[in-house]
Amino acid sequence: MRRFNPWLILLLVLGLYLVFANNPVGARPEIDYTTFKNLVSEGRVESVFLSGGNATVTLKEAQNVDVVGRDAPVSSQTFTTRLLSNPATPDNSLIQQLQASGVRVRQQAQSIWPQILFNFLPLLLFVGLFYFIFMRAQGGQSGVMQFGQSRAKRYGKENRVNTTFGDVAGHEEAKRELIEVVDFLKNPQKYVNIGAEIPKGVLLVGPPGTGKTLLARAVAGEADVPFFTVSASEFMEMFVGVGASRVRTLFEDARKAAPAIIFIDEIDSIGRKRGAGIGGGHDEREQTLNQILSEMDGFDKSTSVIIMAATNRPDILDPALLRPGRFDRQVTIDLPNMKEREAILKVHMRNKPLSTSVNVDELSKSTPYFSGADLKNLVNEAALEAARVNKAQIDMSDFYRALDKITLGLENGSLTVTPDERRAIAYHEAGHAVTAAVTPGADKLQKVSIIPRGRALGAAFYLPEEQVLVSRERLENQLVVSLGGRAAEEVFIGQVTTGAADDFRKSTNMARRMVLEWGMGDTFQHQALTTDNGPVFLGEDMAQRKEFSEHTARLVDEDVKRILDRAYARAKQLVTEYAGAMHEVADALLTSELITGDVVREAVSKARREPSANPAD
Repeated sequence: MRRFNPWLILLLVLGLYLVFANNPVGARPEIDYTTFKNLVSEGRVESVFLSGGNATVTLKEAQNVDVVGRDAPVSSQTFTTRLLSNPATPDNSLIQQLQASGVRVRQQAQSIWPQILFNFLPLLLFVGLFYFIFMRAQGGQSGVMQFGQSRAKRYGKENRVNTTFGDVAGHEEAKRELIEVVDFLKNPQKYVNIGAEIPKGVLLVGPPGTGKTLLARAVAGEADVPFFTVSASEFMEMFVGVGASRVRTLFEDARKAAPAIIFIDEIDSIGRKRGAGIGGGHDEREQTLNQILSEMDGFDKSTSVIIMAATNRPDILDPALLRPGRFDRQVTIDLPNMKEREAILKVHMRNKPLSTSVNVDELSKSTPYFSGADLKNLVNEAALEAARVNKAQIDMSDFYRALDKITLGLENGSLTVTPDERRAIAYHEAGHAVTAAVTPGADKLQKVSIIPRGRALGAAFYLPEEQVLVSRERLENQLVVSLGGRAAEEVFIGQVTTGAADDFRKSTNMARRMVLEWGMGDTFQHQALTTDNGPVFLGEDMAQRKEFSEHTARLVDEDVKRILDRAYARAKQLVTEYAGAMHEVADALLTSELITGDVVREAVSKARREPSANPAD
């Protein structure tokens, strides 16, 4: 119901009233004015009720009278007729004639308001239509005078922010950086007396879902000050200058409520580099950005207002926005490590009925590169899995099913796989599993599956060991495991399939980075052939200068090929050497579709004790 405009409804009701006020709807037949006068002259009328421009005529008895719109007379005692005179000033001669004929006359009191509304109705409709179109154009339901006002939502004493640093798991370094901001808002005089200036702007940088907005709310909750939050896209409108006006009102409100915090989410939508190519030229965005720059630089040293903003694209922000004096402090909110993931999982599991089999440490190891939002989604999906089968508690199997669903997708039970294809998939996944089990330093194998999920026909799951520095040997071992599936197809199936497409993509990208960035190629061992400046904005990469010549590019390709060829040859050697384990693991997959890493490691240990067999057997 909130979508209906009350003004339009009111105008519609008034219009219907005016239409039917002078055109009453009823069952009484209508006679023309001449017939009415004749009936009065003949003395056949008993009473007349005058109402505006109409009259209700009651005869002394029911009679046949010619009525409007009928070919034959109609027998009735009550009729209606339309008067020829102005409703506001009835015909005096008619009144006299009625009185002379002994007719009882009654007249309804006349009001001037219907006539005024009838005369001004077109103007009211035009104003209402213009008001409705103007409100739709500005994209809001507030009044016309609020068009250039700030859309920021304010949290204060009435709706206090209750989030604190205790509600944020992990990110200890980021929280230490933000404690200074909280202390400044609580005790600003301590910094002013010693001549220190707190950063005017704090930019929270990190991948999506890592908790940038949560940390900003925690700062507001810890400092217990007014908190203004707004998305940067809410400054933008179809009219140039509206965004700048909203920025001005936002900063004015914050100054009045100081000490306060302004939080601008996704600031890259208006803070892009000016003149950066595609998408760089936009009058409204540039005016809004200029106004933000002006307002941030206009703060005096004693103003206790701090600007916080969040983005996952710091590379595209305008340099003027990042210079000292504006957003002069950047706090990186990175993906959580294993210990932080464990703490985040415990936060989201607090109110969940968990079984004693749930191992949070193992879950944290099984979720590398998961953000805080991903971990919350994992716990929720596990709860849904348990509820789906009417469990009273969430156990470890629910978390495993939820993890498979998130990483690989839903089970594709409708996919038709032939026996030969199923055998090829089983040996492909066995190749990954066996090479991972026998390669020193490879990630620990957790389980292997040939159940189709999403676009994957099978998968091997690992418990990766997090490292800050990765050696060349470890990278080469990862390439061997990645190419083990294709090597197994060639050795045990006798032909190769398209199942290794994703393996080739990942291994080629890794080998290219080894050559271009990490100096691990045979030809280029002590130089980086590309500069890594983070994600590149569309438009800038078109104008990037090429870092090396065509001859060097050819040498890079040769280095990449040598790295991949060595890894593939080693993978082929391993699956051939452990042919007994390959057959046992593939048979187990064809029977159970899902096996644990212990089954693979046991098969490898057994193959080491036995002499190697012919791979084709």
